[in-house]
Amino acid sequence: MSKRTVRTMVFAVVATFLLASMASAAGKPRTATAKVPPRGAITVFTNFVGAFPFWDITTGYFIDGSNFFNQVLATGFTPSSSVTFADAALPIGVYTANGGKQYGHVNVYLATDAGGVPGTIIDGPLTQEYFAQQFTNGRGGGIIQFDCVACPSLSAGTQYWIIGNQAQPTIEDTWDFADSDFSSPFAFNQVGSITGSWISIASGYTRPAWQVDGN
Repeated sequence: MSKRTVRTMVFAVVATFLLASMASAAGKPRTATAKVPPRGAITVFTNFVGAFPFWDITTGYFIDGSNFFNQVLATGFTPSSSVTFADAALPIGVYTANGGKQYGHVNVYLATDAGGVPGTIIDGPLTQEYFAQQFTNGRGGGIIQFDCVACPSLSAGTQYWIIGNQAQPTIEDTWDFADSDFSSPFAFNQVGSITGSWISIASGYTRPAWQVDGN
């Protein structure tokens, strides 16, 4: 794939995604969860760093319905030891145009890897423990825990993916940026599908913030 092709695809991603960064998070009530909720005893992957808030509360990538960009995001991880999947924690905010939605639900899935992009869904939609809050609440919404349903085994050294999807056409959400992750596996599509087709994003661009836990 040529450098020109990569730059064209990435430009389209940035032009779409960075619209979410225009929102101001100042001067709003602070209602988000103050720490990653505990469930799994083993941290399988995390890019949360530092003191709370340990993600970027001012910007985020869209997860939205067909009335918007119909955008689906996926982030990849590789366990260093074999575990049972327990949960994923994602900082999510409701960003529907003109504040038309106050609380929200997001569909999150666990998938296998298929050549560097998400493959077969093996768990989900995961159980969402809290409603998504407004992106403009001063914390970019807040961390939401998504608990396993099938709770499959994850094999050491094997890549898996967490997928975020908004199935409601009129709802637009944000999956907030990580503070310092520019290289973990990252893919997206704008066809509203949890099975692709997918576009993989090269290293050097900010990844969404998230954590995966196991037992």
